[in-house]
Amino acid sequence: MIKVILIGALGKMGRVLGEAISREKDMKIIYGIEREDHPDLNKPFYDGYLLNNLEEVVKECDICVEFTNPQATLKHLEVIKKAQKPFLIGTTGFTKEEMEILKSAGKKIPLLYSANYSFGVNFVFKILKEIIKILPDNYDITLIEIHHKEKKDAPSGTAKRIIEIIKENKNKDINTVSLRFGDIVGKHTLIFATYGEVIEITHNALSRYAFANGVIYGIRFIVDKKPDFYLFEKIIS
Repeated sequence: MIKVILIGALGKMGRVLGEAISREKDMKIIYGIEREDHPDLNKPFYDGYLLNNLEEVVKECDICVEFTNPQATLKHLEVIKKAQKPFLIGTTGFTKEEMEILKSAGKKIPLLYSANYSFGVNFVFKILKEIIKILPDNYDITLIEIHHKEKKDAPSGTAKRIIEIIKENKNKDINTVSLRFGDIVGKHTLIFATYGEVIEITHNALSRYAFANGVIYGIRFIVDKKPDFYLFEKIIS
């Protein structure tokens, strides 16, 4: 049985993950972690309780899973490194310098990261790498990404990864449009346009369960690995 501590337990993604992980026969959530002023602290949470202090219970788990914000994640990273536990991170909005901290942590613990745990988005990443290699220079590239109005980082972590993949393979300017409205989970559309024709690639996340499926796959992958920095898009190849 894989014992999970879920950090950001009652956030939008945390609630979905709690439901999804609790249905798995080989996993159980032994604690949820939330902010210190959360009204539900110390109440029952799946197979344990909702707490604020990760350090008090981290040694009891097999893996920590976190979807919060960069500041909280980096704080918890120090606790998890000290306890030498695997860490799956889905938090977005990290700076380049903060990403280097995550990568460096892979020297101490097995750390799995993705800005998007949807299998579909990660398949798009792989397809995109091949398209960019053969795309003629006369194509203009535009990326439109849409998320719910409460999402704080723009462009999204997924959009940043798409831009990174393009720039790794082609020195090309990319028009990026970030829109925030309604309760849209996440939609990313890449447009390649030249004279006389347009190519479009769209991924539309209709539910956060699209991400939860990837997280569950990631938990099983990372829980018994050696220390390293792992990217979700690479482990599903």
